[in-house]
Amino acid sequence: MLTSPVGPARTLDAGRAVAVFAISAAVTYSLVFRDPNVCLLAFPFLLLGCGRGKRPLTLLALSLLPALLLLLVSVVKFRLVGMPLVAYDHLFLRSNVLMLAYNDWRIASGLVLFAVLTVLYLRALLRGRGPFTGFERAAAVGMTAVAIYGMATLFTGRQSVDMWDPANSDPTLVTLLRSTQVPPPSLQVAETPAPAPAPVADSGFGAPAGGLPDLFLVLQESTFNPARLRPGYAPKALFAKDSDMGGAFRVHTFAGGTWRTEFSVAIQMRPQEFGSDGLYVFQQLPGRIKRSIFTELKKLGYRVMVFYPVPGSFINAQPFYASIGADEFYDPVSLGVSNGWNWKSPDSRLYQAMLDKLKALNPGPFVAVMLTINQHGPHDVKDPLSDYLGRFEDSDRAYQDFLGKVAARGRKAGVVAFGDHHPEFTARFLPEGLPRFLADYDLRCINFTCAGPAGHMERPLDAVMLMPAALERFGFTLDQFSLRQREVFQGCEDDIDRCGDAARLKFNAAFLPFFD
Repeated sequence: MLTSPVGPARTLDAGRAVAVFAISAAVTYSLVFRDPNVCLLAFPFLLLGCGRGKRPLTLLALSLLPALLLLLVSVVKFRLVGMPLVAYDHLFLRSNVLMLAYNDWRIASGLVLFAVLTVLYLRALLRGRGPFTGFERAAAVGMTAVAIYGMATLFTGRQSVDMWDPANSDPTLVTLLRSTQVPPPSLQVAETPAPAPAPVADSGFGAPAGGLPDLFLVLQESTFNPARLRPGYAPKALFAKDSDMGGAFRVHTFAGGTWRTEFSVAIQMRPQEFGSDGLYVFQQLPGRIKRSIFTELKKLGYRVMVFYPVPGSFINAQPFYASIGADEFYDPVSLGVSNGWNWKSPDSRLYQAMLDKLKALNPGPFVAVMLTINQHGPHDVKDPLSDYLGRFEDSDRAYQDFLGKVAARGRKAGVVAFGDHHPEFTARFLPEGLPRFLADYDLRCINFTCAGPAGHMERPLDAVMLMPAALERFGFTLDQFSLRQREVFQGCEDDIDRCGDAARLKFNAAFLPFFD
């Protein structure tokens, strides 16, 4: 009985279909986005695959796969965080990706899959031996010409590459390649600044009449008030309405980039003001910023300590905090909380470790900056909101217990708690735009009475305005820099973006003397 080679024929047809799809996708993308850089990136892989006896469709498809993969990664990154793949992402990947993989199964699985697919890809590309065909010669010549054209277009026209320019923010290959031309970080100011006002002696923050309170700044990782998605939900303590002051908190990042909010709060400036998209300021700006909330409070005698839930090498946190005035930095190892990486560390353990360290040190007035990690993703894929609510309830109880322990110390303490950004799953429930950038904050005056009226604020508060607002409630008088900030952003303290470029650049000029 004769049998027909159905299996091999089907395999051949499937392979041809995949090759046709890859080539069609690359051609369609190139034409729609007028981006010749597919050929630029495919060119070296085409040369490696030549002279190996491959069919033309197979060779073309294999050479195009790396470019298509970069496009896919850029699109996924854009969907998650609103920013495409850019050249300076290496600042994050080179030192942090393995740390992330240790704690996030999605990243670990992705790395394993990438390694396996890379081996299979190189095996398919380099396998075989044969003569150079006429098609291969023609394809090499054609791709060379298009690649040269692509290189020429990258270095012609506008040479000042601003990643905030909509023309440079699409998840395309030209965005990735043009991002190599992004200049080093520098503070954005008006091209023709207005004449500087006469200098005024800055007396700094004024101490409260009743003495210096201890200050706790607690960043709640990926946390917002569940009432935003579950109307009627009432937290017991964290972002509860009985706080001395609280409400919506305007941040400048979504689904990641915790350090952006850390930067905004400590420096009173959006990280985006320092060029590119402001994503890697912790790596790019150590030693260049001469003023922070910490440097100013230290003038009053404060000791600044940072308590981090992950190793200080992560996103260059420890060197950056040291550069802006932190006296000490404690990570999970030095606190005895974990071996350095445990994204499931409960808030209660971190609070207790911080309080134990403070008791052992017995410092004078201090600023204690602590980050939690309990709400860090991934959340449950099928029902992320229920997962989030369960974790929030744990954080709520831990915060309530922490406030009680701070009160039991008998010392005056001002507590500032705030979320850094939304977790990525809220993109399913919230429309694009401002709702995705509204976390929450609350202020507590413990063992003393806050200045000003208590209660939740109707208007949000921008992250760069948080510390001046908090310090005023704790009885401090503001320094000239903070007063200037309030003057420039009067009317848009809820969202400084609403003030527009003119106001932001005007305020940036006031910060310029503190930036090297």
